[in-house]
Order: sequence, then C-alpha cells, then structure tokens
Amino acid sequence: MVVIFGTLRIVLLCSLSGITLATKNPLLARDDACTALEAVLLGDVAYPNTTSYLQSANYWSIQQLETRPRCFVAPKSTKEVSTILRVLTQGNWPFTVKGGGHVPFSGGSSIENGVTIDLVHLNDIEVSHDRQTVSVSPGNRWINVTDILDPIGLAVVGGRDMDVGVSGLTLGGGISFFSGQYGWACDNVRRYEVVLASGRIVYASPQENNDLYWALRGGGGLNFGIVTRFDLVAFDQGEIWESSLSFPGTSNASAISLFQNLTIHGLPLDKGASGFVGINYHSSSGGYTTDIGLLHATVPSSSESIPAVFEPFQKISSATANSTVTGTVSTFIKNGATPYGRRWTWGNVVISASFPGEFLTEIMILFESRNVALLQNEGGDDIAPTALFQPIPLNVLQAMQKNGGNAMGLKPSNGPLIMISFPTSWTKAQNDEIVYDATRKLITDIEAKAKEYKVYTPFVYLNYADIKQEVQKGYGKENYARLVSIARKYDPQGKLAQLWKGYFKLDR
Repeated sequence: MVVIFGTLRIVLLCSLSGITLATKNPLLARDDACTALEAVLLGDVAYPNTTSYLQSANYWSIQQLETRPRCFVAPKSTKEVSTILRVLTQGNWPFTVKGGGHVPFSGGSSIENGVTIDLVHLNDIEVSHDRQTVSVSPGNRWINVTDILDPIGLAVVGGRDMDVGVSGLTLGGGISFFSGQYGWACDNVRRYEVVLASGRIVYASPQENNDLYWALRGGGGLNFGIVTRFDLVAFDQGEIWESSLSFPGTSNASAISLFQNLTIHGLPLDKGASGFVGINYHSSSGGYTTDIGLLHATVPSSSESIPAVFEPFQKISSATANSTVTGTVSTFIKNGATPYGRRWTWGNVVISASFPGEFLTEIMILFESRNVALLQNEGGDDIAPTALFQPIPLNVLQAMQKNGGNAMGLKPSNGPLIMISFPTSWTKAQNDEIVYDATRKLITDIEAKAKEYKVYTPFVYLNYADIKQEVQKGYGKENYARLVSIARKYDPQGKLAQLWKGYFKLDR
C-alpha cells in the first residue's frame, strides 16, 4: 500500500510478519510520525484540540500535563502496539508511553512534539479459573484491579494509591500493603507479555526469556519493550486493618525510634504488618505533624484490639489523633490517593535501619532548614513538603529472591533498610527550579550524612526517584552490566534507548 502525504512518499509494506516502514526520503520529517501512524491505525490517532486528545492528556502532575505531544496514539490490542513500534522505530521517530500517567516530572510519560502511546484501551483484567493468577493489561490503574478482586475475596501485590498505573508501579518495583508476605509487586509477576523494539511479541517468565524476566523486575521498561500484559500472583484476601496516629512534629524522634525497631524486629515476625511515618508541614498552622500509618493484612478478632507488633506506638504520649479502621483494599487505596492538579517532585535515600539517633537529628535539621528557605521564597505559593519513612525489612528482602531474584540488587545480607523520600508539591511554575534545586541539595546532603554515619546504601527506589538520580547504577555494577547486556540482546540497534523519551534509562 502506498500513501502520499504532501511531497513525501511513505511506503507501507504489509506482510504476515507485520508492517515494515520504508521511506524514499531519508530526511522524512519527525512530525509525520503521527501521519504515518494514522495511515495504519485509522481513528486511533488524536491531535490537539480534539476530545480524544484531551482525554489522553490526563496526568497527575501539572508538569506532565504541560508537556504536549504532537499526537496521542491509543492502541486497542497488543498487535496494534506491535504495529506502532514498528512504524516508530523504523522511522526513527521519538515517542513515549503512558500507562497511568502518575510520574511527577515532565517527560516521565509525556513528550514535547513527539508521539505519546496511550495504553488506556489496554484495560483487560482476567482471573484464572483456579484463582491463582490475575492477568492485567497496562492501561489499568490499581482501582480497576481492586474493584474486580475485592468482591471475590482475592488480591494481588499492587499499589496503594487508586490512580497509580499498573505498569509503572510494577516495572519500578512496587511497594504494597502485602509486601511483608510476598515481596514487592515486581516479585509477584508470573509472566510478562512484551512488545520489543522490532515489534516482535515475546513472553518473559522463569521458564522463557528468563533474562528479560529478571530485567523487568525493577529494571524499568524503557530499554526492553512495552509490556502489554502482567500475569500477577493472586491470593485469598479479605478486609485489611489500619491504625492512624498523629503527633506534633516534636514527637518524630520517638515515633521514628519505634519505627526503626518495628522494621528491624517487628515486621519479620509478623509478615502481615506494614507501616510508614510521614513528617508533614502544614501551611495553615506553620508547623509539622508526625503521622503514622500502621496496616495489617488480617483484621483483629476484636474491634478494640491492636496487633501486638504495633502496641508500642500506643504508648507515645500527646497523640492529637488516634483511630482504627477496617475496609477493603479499594477503600484504602481510595483514601490514599494523592490529589491531581499540583506540581510535584520526589527523591529518596535508602539507609540501614540501624542508624543512630544523632543521624536522625541531623537529617531532620537539614529537612527543616531546606523547608524554611523554600517557604521564605515561595511568593504566595502553597508549598507542601513531606519526609516519608518506609521500611524494607528482612522478610521483604527475602521475598525478593524468589524466581531468580529481581534486578534491584537488594539482598538479606544488606540487613533491614529504611527508605526516606521527600515528596513535595506546589502550585506555581515560577517555583519549579527553586523546589528542584532545594530537594536535590537535600538528597545530596543526606547521602553525605549517611556515609559519615556509615548507614549509606547506593540503592535508589525508582518509583520515588528524582529525575537526576541514577537509579539503575544503584543496583550495583554487576546488575547494571547485566541489564545493559540484556537490553542489547532484545534491542540490538538500541532503538528504545534512542527513541523512547522517558526516565531512568541505561547508558548504551
């Protein structure tokens, strides 16, 4: 089939093996990627100022929303994803891929003047007859999954925010309510369906393409292919339980000391337990609160009882709020959803859970000093900084080793870890660089303190990372070299490294 676009001739050669794109003009303009896609996917390409374009331009952070592709293309099947990748890689046209659109920074799953592949129509969810596997397509968000599974008493290791996409969370690691029992989300994928740069469709599991299977468990997808189906481990699950406590900011030392003990000693003995501590600034009061969330996969037999692993937290004095609630997974991920319509940045440091109290004191001084400088220069903005502490206990590290282990390089021999991340939101674009610079300096300063106190680890969690953090290099030299080798095997021409504009890619 020959299609004429103005003075340019695009020859689309169709065969049983797929679609090959050839051009008589090697200088074919990049803007014609959309036109080429429209020729093979009639009706699935959306241009600016159309309803379908506005529907695809649905992003959590304002920075992503402000990054405008020339067109969105929304495949309806794995075969259409294959066709799209053939067209784009053979034409050398830049693109990106959008699953849930929950990346904070510009260009995470958006692209300026290129093509954004929106996976929104790949939204199948299928439960196997034996209830052991749930096959989930990448256009789903976690609320789509839990709304199907809750009524039938099943769950998977998935996200804790209803709006987070299945693909991004799973490919980046995936912390879950159920990680203490099963590991992270990436450790609970039975099989991936993947479209390679060439358009070839392959499968990755412990039995087939097991090197690709390993790489996709935390290595991200940008160097390997577009995952079009995740076959997830399913398990029986009823309602879950949560205790929420809040204290004035000055209580954070006591809370985090107990949280350290929980991470080191408590969680490995009670794998159904999980939790976090957030130090939050409130512009309305000009002060901080320490907010604790303690969750358990099993509801206590008595509504008044507290799981023994969490009882020490009840002894902290001066709580301004203390409540417990039970509910479905859907209930909790709705409650945990972060709002759309703000500007966001992240960044994280992972340290040994055995850090001394002096280290905590010093990093809290760094955190608060950074915030004072931000708030003095906000110009009427509403900047909301947080320091979030999350556990990576031994039971989670042990679960990461199953099925050949994942790409992230964490081992039980590392000892229990705690991740400290710094989600910050604001509203005015004029403050972008101020917040970015301050957050990056804070990360650098805390890493230096961690090295000084000998609690530093190079691991960076992909899903909470700042765009400037070199995530995969933190997995260790051996794992990084292995990831590069696998990327070259499945994409020997390096097309994805060159064309897929996104974040946290490997050096080629």
